Amino acid sequence: MDIRDANEIVACLPSERTVYRYCNDEYAARLLAPKLGAVGVPVREIRASRWARLLDRKPVASVLKHCGTATLCNDDLLAMPRENDRAYVLTLGLWGWRGGDRSYYQISRPGVNLVLQVNFDREHDMTYQRMARPVSKTDLNYSSHPVCKRGRTTMAWVRLDLDLATGEALIEEVQNDWLRGAKEAHAAAVRAIKSGRPDDGVWGIGAARRVKPYCEYVLKRHAHDWAEVALSAAVGFLVDEIGISQIWYHDSDTGVRLKRIKWSKPPRSIYSSLPRSFCFEKTSQAPAFLVPTAPKDLGRRMKRGQERFWRMDATRKLN
Repeated sequence: MDIRDANEIVACLPSERTVYRYCNDEYAARLLAPKLGAVGVPVREIRASRWARLLDRKPVASVLKHCGTATLCNDDLLAMPRENDRAYVLTLGLWGWRGGDRSYYQISRPGVNLVLQVNFDREHDMTYQRMARPVSKTDLNYSSHPVCKRGRTTMAWVRLDLDLATGEALIEEVQNDWLRGAKEAHAAAVRAIKSGRPDDGVWGIGAARRVKPYCEYVLKRHAHDWAEVALSAAVGFLVDEIGISQIWYHDSDTGVRLKRIKWSKPPRSIYSSLPRSFCFEKTSQAPAFLVPTAPKDLGRRMKRGQERFWRMDATRKLN
């Protein structure tokens, strides 16, 4: 997107912290809620729609089990059980191509991406300090990635390309450093402890005997659904803050070609099972705003319907 549009969005949104609370599988309720309203929708109609898989997620399934009604409405979802309830802090950043090797930035067209950063809360940061006792400013994020640089610890981020003229958004990337780093740091700490060297430094952070319990804490609490949390926050941000409900998402293979990824490819699950779980639909149609800037051969393939994308209207009714 154009950097002027991106800067305008950042300037217009609140500069203070935005707290985002999330519990296990909450994305299902967040996606269903706009489609139900206060009156509600018969459960049989939901089951017959492409949103049916959301009814099987635990918090929604629990509501259906206990409400004893054939109709589901917004108020029912407000009463859903909240397991592993956590708080995150959302911030915005920019990421993009200003010359050089565009494949480094992994963006689909010239310009910049808006970055929604999902940051840990202060409770996590204090736990990190107390348990790991870091001896330097080294942490588990890469400074060259689009993480928050304003005193927050980023768990994950979502890169977004918006086209304000058409009212559409493309999810370019859902990614994290911290939890991948914690997994590797935990393995290194275990090796050091088993070798009788519990005071060995791990990743430049601190002693293995301190890093190990912290990594176990953060991985148990966040590793299983970090991508789900990030994507749910991004969809909510696009719909509620920007007013965009037409959301596109890269297919794994098409995304690699469009973003000119030359080295290690991202996990396929991020571009397959994750959008599928959110009820994105696979389509041969391409976002119109991508075609003019795509390489000629890729642009022709998109026009002929030979490339694949995921697409969702977040506010559309059931069918």
